[in-house]
Amino acid sequence: MSPVIELGEMRHGESADEPAAAPPRRPPGPTARVALLGCLVLLVVTTAAGPPRRPEPIRVPAPQGAAFVVLPDRVVVADGPGAIGRGGRVVAAYRLPDGDPAWRFALTDGDHVLGLTAVSGGLLVTSSPAGDGDSVSAMLDPASGTLRWRHPGYPVRTASGGLLLENPRPPGAGTVRAVDPASGEVRWTLPVPGQEVGYRRDDHGVTQLVLVTPQGRVTVYDADSGAVAHTGRVAPAADRAAYRYAQVVADLLLVEDARGTVTGYGLDRLDERWSLPVGSRAGLWFADCAGMVCLRDQVGGAQALDPATGRPAWTDERWLGMGPVGDRLIAAERGVGEELELSALDPPSGRVLARLGRWRVSGNDLPSGPLLGLRTLTEDRTLVGALDVAAGQVRIRGILPGPWSECADTGTELVCLRPTGGMAIWPAGR
Repeated sequence: MSPVIELGEMRHGESADEPAAAPPRRPPGPTARVALLGCLVLLVVTTAAGPPRRPEPIRVPAPQGAAFVVLPDRVVVADGPGAIGRGGRVVAAYRLPDGDPAWRFALTDGDHVLGLTAVSGGLLVTSSPAGDGDSVSAMLDPASGTLRWRHPGYPVRTASGGLLLENPRPPGAGTVRAVDPASGEVRWTLPVPGQEVGYRRDDHGVTQLVLVTPQGRVTVYDADSGAVAHTGRVAPAADRAAYRYAQVVADLLLVEDARGTVTGYGLDRLDERWSLPVGSRAGLWFADCAGMVCLRDQVGGAQALDPATGRPAWTDERWLGMGPVGDRLIAAERGVGEELELSALDPPSGRVLARLGRWRVSGNDLPSGPLLGLRTLTEDRTLVGALDVAAGQVRIRGILPGPWSECADTGTELVCLRPTGGMAIWPAGR
């Protein structure tokens, strides 16, 4: 079992897995009394030496609402909203595990950070001007903070390790650029004539781009070369101006026609598979549920459709939200405040495979690391657990003093952000 940061003990009532009280035992015999006396002497000697010291965290400056990402040997923090008017935003790196400053990078005045991402050995900083303006992606050297390249657009990773930069603008003016992550060289550029671009993905990233015009013309492009894979036609938009639904889900292209019917087309041949009447129902959307097509609305609950036939596979009204994690689904039902009761589901049947307990899912987990959950305990402490959705298990990583809003787990450290600002690095064994 992995070591836990022992900063307090779990008390009765804090965990549903607490063992029941043991039954009373018989008084020890003479031999047992001798052994017990020896243990008591050892306990007195140990106590006299003082209680074991709790590990002290390394403090790292971070503003309230900061964005951060953990790299193999450092944590990178981006200024939050409080940096407005102070000479631009700053991205700062600190070494792990000692928290020593490594470098600082200043953004253009007025920009605010949208995200920090580790890509192909570099650090990608995506920002946007305050108010209106195109987003910008800047690739930094993670060791020195030196700027390698900068391009307009929001980043989307491809399955082969490439990078797409999407520039959404009014219909007919948008573009997608394929950029070499190492050099910043633009490999190809694709204009977006209609609505936003759709992406076909596998477990590693985008494999194809799908463009649909309001007149129903579909073009599928290879994500690496930008070459046309194939073309075809689907039902046009009701007003021939914009679709209400035109999205890629579970290897299908879903579009709505003038009758208020959503039709699923296979992406490989653009052949019609099935149709589903949706009418004018508001707040409805489709989502990829680990190979199934989930039909969701703002009220809650979910209906999973068989992607081959469009027929309902299962319906469950209890789920407030869900999402794919590998070949499983993680689903949430109402809990306490921001902490939700989480379960692992089998996508084809909707069957609950494991109950993971009550957690707030942290949004700053490592791309290849565990999904983390946070839970508030009594006496102002926070329990941190690694949520293994595939195995249906939770591995406790630490009990931290005070409230924490986000955490990332490197395997040897927990890096956590306070809701009011400030960051700490806690040692945690594998």
